[in-house]
Amino acid sequence: MSICLVLGWIFAVSGCTTGKNSESVKETSTETLEATTMGSTSQTEENKNKTYYEIYNETGELPSLAEVYKDYFKIGVALCREDLDTQKRKDCIASQFNSMTCGNEMKADFTLDRNATIAAGDETCPVVNMAKADVLLDFAKENGLKMRGHTLVWHSQTPRWLFTVGYDNSPDAPFVTREVMLARMENYIKQVIEHVNTKYPGLIYAWDVVNEAIDPGDGRADGLRTKNSYWFEVVGEDFIEQAFTFARKYATPEQKLFYNDYNTYEKTKLSAIYNLAQKLKEKNLIDGIGMQSHIQLSYPSLMDYEYAVTKYSELGLEVQVTELDIDATDNTKETQDKLASRYKRLLLILKSLKESGKANITSVTFWGLTDDRSWLNNDGKPSWPLLFDKDIKPKSAYFGVLQDPSVALN
Repeated sequence: MSICLVLGWIFAVSGCTTGKNSESVKETSTETLEATTMGSTSQTEENKNKTYYEIYNETGELPSLAEVYKDYFKIGVALCREDLDTQKRKDCIASQFNSMTCGNEMKADFTLDRNATIAAGDETCPVVNMAKADVLLDFAKENGLKMRGHTLVWHSQTPRWLFTVGYDNSPDAPFVTREVMLARMENYIKQVIEHVNTKYPGLIYAWDVVNEAIDPGDGRADGLRTKNSYWFEVVGEDFIEQAFTFARKYATPEQKLFYNDYNTYEKTKLSAIYNLAQKLKEKNLIDGIGMQSHIQLSYPSLMDYEYAVTKYSELGLEVQVTELDIDATDNTKETQDKLASRYKRLLLILKSLKESGKANITSVTFWGLTDDRSWLNNDGKPSWPLLFDKDIKPKSAYFGVLQDPSVALN
């Protein structure tokens, strides 16, 4: 257990330290947007009248995001093994969040073992090695965090050899038959789920069964992705239903099954995902929609985003925000203030939808802990999209998520 969790409110000006053992945080209504105070019985009356930002500036103390939102939805973070490289990062993760997602380690190109598969000699059963994922699963278990399983079936980060005769790695190797591929799909899903549920019972609360299988730009009326998808090419258009069928077979009744995708608020894609989910729901194969939510400072409109959440909710499905970040391509105060305001408005909407019963939002996950390790930093173009800076200090965006009055609603 993290030292932050044991000692409660701790003086830590330079860190991301909180007191998870303090009393439940009491928040004001989303309509009034008044200051939210920490609610610890050990606090003075003076502190109870101060905002999170004021208390942090004076003492270095931070509330736990998970504690603040515990009556609404889980607050999660996506991590890779490298994110556990310092105790300071571990303490921040354990104190701020109550949910985790593996950024890469539960994807097929990390879990499949080709050499062991070839050695086993079974054309229908690829060998899975979860050692890389176990590093993160162990951390979650030790620190009382629940996890989202991400992801079982995806066109990307899935090696071509999984689909070929003899698991041949050559670029022109022939594909196996549909029947063999369905057996491989089932055995892969079975091994991953059973490994986790045997070694870490109760840890995973949701599975992203299929990821990013809709792309209206590929031209099909139903919006299915057809290009660069070996699953579609080898199994056929029902590969999504097959994956959910297998996942339902091996998941526990408590584990929820999700379809996960990006741009879930774009009208054409929204319609395709809705129709897909409706068919799966009729067969009791799906429990929720994962809205990745890699968004920008001005796109999409939050009106469109809210509409998408409520539309999916019409199906009686849970909604989870699974990969939230907001691309901010400079680190000026002006841009970071806009980022903070954007986060504040978005979380205000999600909280309001949950309070009103218009949507059953059960989890919000940020795609990364600190700016410097965000996936948005690529091709020499940095981004500052997250809640903590490279030194694990809270940014204005963090206080925006807290609905703190220090962040203006621009």
